[in-house]
Amino acid sequence: MKRLLLCLLLVPTLVFAQQDEATCDLVYLFNGWARSTVEGAPNGAAFGILVNLGDEADTLLSVSTDAAEAVELHEMVMGENDVMQMRPVEGGFVIEPSSYLELRPGGFHIMLINLYEPLEAGEMLDLTLNFEQAGEVEVSLPIRDIDAMEASTSDDVDMQTWEEACATVHVVGAWARPAAAGMPNSAAYGLLLNLTDTEETLISASSDVAEAVELHEVVMGENDVMRMRPLEDGIAIPAGSATLLEPGGLHIMLINLNTELQADDTIELTLTFAEAGELTLTVPIRELEEGDM
Repeated sequence: MKRLLLCLLLVPTLVFAQQDEATCDLVYLFNGWARSTVEGAPNGAAFGILVNLGDEADTLLSVSTDAAEAVELHEMVMGENDVMQMRPVEGGFVIEPSSYLELRPGGFHIMLINLYEPLEAGEMLDLTLNFEQAGEVEVSLPIRDIDAMEASTSDDVDMQTWEEACATVHVVGAWARPAAAGMPNSAAYGLLLNLTDTEETLISASSDVAEAVELHEVVMGENDVMRMRPLEDGIAIPAGSATLLEPGGLHIMLINLNTELQADDTIELTLTFAEAGELTLTVPIRELEEGDM
């Protein structure tokens, strides 16, 4: 049951912006960060986006660090009386092939138990990730202020040298929301992953299913009311980093639909990047699932 729950939170589609004969089997933690702790606090936590670009599932079995006595893989779940509880995830974090799993406050995370020293904002935390297939992967994460809830920015990226087959722009887990007859709009989401050494920008998108397609974000407006607004300058993807498109955040808006979008169907969506050019995806339509924001 646990493994099934983890799999449901994953998104299954991966498309490469540039096609090569060689394949990319990279498994890595992107946009990683750790939350700072105060003096005397026994535990800490680390977050990020686990990405599996291979064609076989992999599992993060364990994590180790010199900063803590023990490290466990945890999740937050709703317990009795609607109280959130934290519990270990037996068997590890499963990352389906060509997919990703987000670790975030209030969800899946890496728990650092019995810290030897406080985690201070501005410093780095070294972790060794032990994957079932990929083996040991070492990462160095920026430590952010205790109130931080966002993933790392481009300034935090520790640039790696990727294999040639990986060094491009990838679109991972693209999906779109259903829209019944009479519903004018829908939206598409996914993970934009830039494994080049320069910043990339998604500048536009198009699809035959809609009269117009715009790049949008959801922001807090007046009177604490959430509202959408178009992004005239596009969506930036820092070098060596990822940008997540998700409900309640950045997304691709499909405006004035000319057809009904039914779950389990697909649509064609063309993305235009400043450097990588055009990429046409076949995007599955699915309902909002647990784990989607």
